[in-house]
Amino acid sequence: MHQAFSKCVGVSLASIVVASSLILIGSGSSGASMTSQSTLRCGSDQLSVVWRGTTGGLAGTFGDLFWIRNNGASPCVISGFPSVAVYLKGKRINMKTKNLEGRNGNDLMGVAPGRQIPSIRLLSGGVASFWVFGNDVMSNCINGDELKVSLKSLTGSVPIPVPKNFQAWSYCGGGFEVNPLVPGMSGSDPSRPLKSEIMQ
Repeated sequence: MHQAFSKCVGVSLASIVVASSLILIGSGSSGASMTSQSTLRCGSDQLSVVWRGTTGGLAGTFGDLFWIRNNGASPCVISGFPSVAVYLKGKRINMKTKNLEGRNGNDLMGVAPGRQIPSIRLLSGGVASFWVFGNDVMSNCINGDELKVSLKSLTGSVPIPVPKNFQAWSYCGGGFEVNPLVPGMSGSDPSRPLKSEIMQ
């Protein structure tokens, strides 16, 4: 997937621009990869998870932002670190995952220093988010055709196909890092503008 962004190495984060008006989950606009097979539930309500975008391949490291939306009528409480697994042709690929509260000193993505990982009351239509960080230049690279996201406090999972125009979910070095769930769309607590971090 991230091979498409190898030309972005050396480009500053500040030069990566995203549209000022973020799309809503459920739209068909660029940036959000939809899935229709979610079994992730809070009670009888179904949650959707979509890929929102990537930082691109900056110095070999990239971040993928995911949004979680409550599609049901009842509030849902979620917290902690999502479980993210990589699959190829229906078989799970052996990858190590590391939970990190934040990245770059917790000042860019994830939870800022001095803050606890939040417990999120996700109202009907509400959105939470998280980042996954990987490497695309180290050895031992894998190329999956699907991610599956689950939450420790809830039943079920959500399969996320490879976003349109990308080749695969590509991760190198045998693993990746997962940031905690936070309220809102930025994957950061406190929330921060996405225009300097993400490209569509």
